[in-house]
Amino acid sequence: MNDQPDTEIEITTRPFFGDMLAPSAASSRMSTAAPEPGRARENHHLLAAVTGSRPPLHIVDDEEAPPIESIEDAEAEPLRPRSRRRGTDAIRPAGYLQVDWSLVKRLTKELTIADESSGRSRGSFDVATASAEPENELEERTMVEIHRIIDRHTTRTVGERGADFDWTELTRSHYAQAMFDQAHRFGRLQQYLREEEVEDVSVVGFANVVVTKTTGIREKRSPIAENDKDLEDLISEIASYRGRTFAKPSGHLDLDIGGARLSATGVGITSVTNATIRKHNLVDITLEDMVKHRTISPKIARFLAAVSRANMCVFVAGFPGAGKTTMLRALMSTIRPEEKIVTIETERELYLNKLPERHWQVQDLQYVPSQAAGADSVAGFSLQQCLDIALRSSAERILFAEIRGAEGPIALKAMQAGKGSMSTIHARSADDAIHRFADVLMSELGLSDDTVPLRQIMRSIDIILYIDFIDNPDGTRRRVITEVTEVRPNDLGQPMAKALFKYDLDRDIWSNPEEPTPQLEAPLRRVGYDWEKETRA
Repeated sequence: MNDQPDTEIEITTRPFFGDMLAPSAASSRMSTAAPEPGRARENHHLLAAVTGSRPPLHIVDDEEAPPIESIEDAEAEPLRPRSRRRGTDAIRPAGYLQVDWSLVKRLTKELTIADESSGRSRGSFDVATASAEPENELEERTMVEIHRIIDRHTTRTVGERGADFDWTELTRSHYAQAMFDQAHRFGRLQQYLREEEVEDVSVVGFANVVVTKTTGIREKRSPIAENDKDLEDLISEIASYRGRTFAKPSGHLDLDIGGARLSATGVGITSVTNATIRKHNLVDITLEDMVKHRTISPKIARFLAAVSRANMCVFVAGFPGAGKTTMLRALMSTIRPEEKIVTIETERELYLNKLPERHWQVQDLQYVPSQAAGADSVAGFSLQQCLDIALRSSAERILFAEIRGAEGPIALKAMQAGKGSMSTIHARSADDAIHRFADVLMSELGLSDDTVPLRQIMRSIDIILYIDFIDNPDGTRRRVITEVTEVRPNDLGQPMAKALFKYDLDRDIWSNPEEPTPQLEAPLRRVGYDWEKETRA
């Protein structure tokens, strides 16, 4: 220790105290100059000790944790400077999902301009596919205020606890994004929706979250809520944006949430709250894209384009999640843009209306089963009412996105009344799709014999596609149309699916086991398709 007497000098001439009066972290971020090495970021508590002044008080909860530094691992790429409109590539899912969400919710409540009545409602746009960045003036103002709130919070925390409790730039970005999503998106769920490679999110209880990627790889993820009650509240909030409810005693919900489909089941029906979110990653898709993905071959693409132009009725069959709806969108990309289309769905998934240049007019009807209506703001609307509207709207094509039960008889009427109707169904093969559809018709119509349903199917369906998963050696998978079949009568006059194209797994090629019947070839020839020329080339 130096024994020389201290000389009286200005407090700001001492380096240590000079740092106390240095620009704050909040103000230094506005400067383009790099900070001096070792310079303290915030020193209100030290200045208070020397001068006797009191820093701004901030009551910190006992359980409030210091900033999560483990988020930013040593091997992470260098941080980018934060701007008021930060780049989303600086946000890492691991850090975003590990923020203190109770703090996020508390800080979000301090927002004064997050009133959706002055902007677009979360029920009026595709939230699931919305940008991480502000998309309108209200959201821009919200983001500015979010940064002010974060600056105020960190300043108070540092003043109370010290500089070690300041937030890094990346932590600030994570909290800013989380608050923005809480105010204008779907909160904690939004990061999963934002990951392009994720196509399915499965939640079995708040802490059991598994995502499925487009490659087929599954990964366990961080909890999506604090507890099951918090998860129920999240689902209820999302449902309310869309004019629906998620509440006991029914406790079940199937809902289009704008870019994704939500299916949720509450406690009472299951032991813990369950939710499945299916993202619609491929809306703008064509047959050419399916060729690039090796889902079909160029020859199959040309055949299916001709089938669509010839106004044939098509079934797309496969297991859940196989890509049936995506295949349906690709098929519809081949029709003339001026054709008016009506889609009938329980939850909107086709989204053909999102492509106005490809489809000029799409009437997207959504029916609500009576048991799902209840106290919802959307009253029950039957399938028959939807079909009546479709038949009176001068539509050239009527599509049912999926046939599971009550849709069966109505879809059959649509196939017989319009041209080129298309639908999807869960089945194990193309031939199984015929009998699965017959079983649905028998059940819904109260029949004990399949004679009439099979006869109606024979009259109504021309082509059945079967889409399946093919496992790759590296553990990933791809989707492949394994069968393109023509529906034709067997010796008993019952419908059967005969393969015109069949995928050979061992050789990774498609063969042509059967020739089309003259009844199928004739309409194809009228639209310029020659089977012999196309398949033998």
